[in-house]
Amino acid sequence: MATFRRSRGGVLSLDLQPVEADVLASLAREVIELLDVPVRTLDPLAVELGLTDLGDADGTVGPTAPPEDEVLRRLLPDAYAATEGEAASEFRRLTERSLRERKAVAARKMLDTLEPVAGQGGRVQLDLAGARTWLTALNDIRLALGTRLGVSEDRDADDLAEDDPNRYAWAVYDFTTHLQETLVRSLG
Repeated sequence: MATFRRSRGGVLSLDLQPVEADVLASLAREVIELLDVPVRTLDPLAVELGLTDLGDADGTVGPTAPPEDEVLRRLLPDAYAATEGEAASEFRRLTERSLRERKAVAARKMLDTLEPVAGQGGRVQLDLAGARTWLTALNDIRLALGTRLGVSEDRDADDLAEDDPNRYAWAVYDFTTHLQETLVRSLG
């Protein structure tokens, strides 16, 4: 199984089989699609002043209600307890778009590093910034998979019958967990 390794120069390497590279690229694309971050044109003055998260020309910023999709709710959780509805709504309105954008950028950067090895396998090399980006993307992939699979302390792949179609998804979840663990260890 693919494992991150750190060289003496601090570069982190990951040797991927073709199927591993393709699965990771597919998962990164799915996260990007799930986040569905529309491209928006920013006012140059707002960019120059660092005011890119203050909303569109019509004053809208983002949604105020949590997403209906359970995976998006996991990726974009409320910042406040349910009892603080107005504060949670306002915080979501001001931050959800940029959070979606940051998560999508991490997944895109992961995908960019996988493109040279897609379909054929090979070595991915990451500097410290790339490793941090991969940690973000892997975490989001694992959250999405884990939510869809219903992963919990009380439920794991051992609970599934041998012919259960979810066994493959659990194997992918275990693979991404392994990658995340070895990346964290390599950074330490």
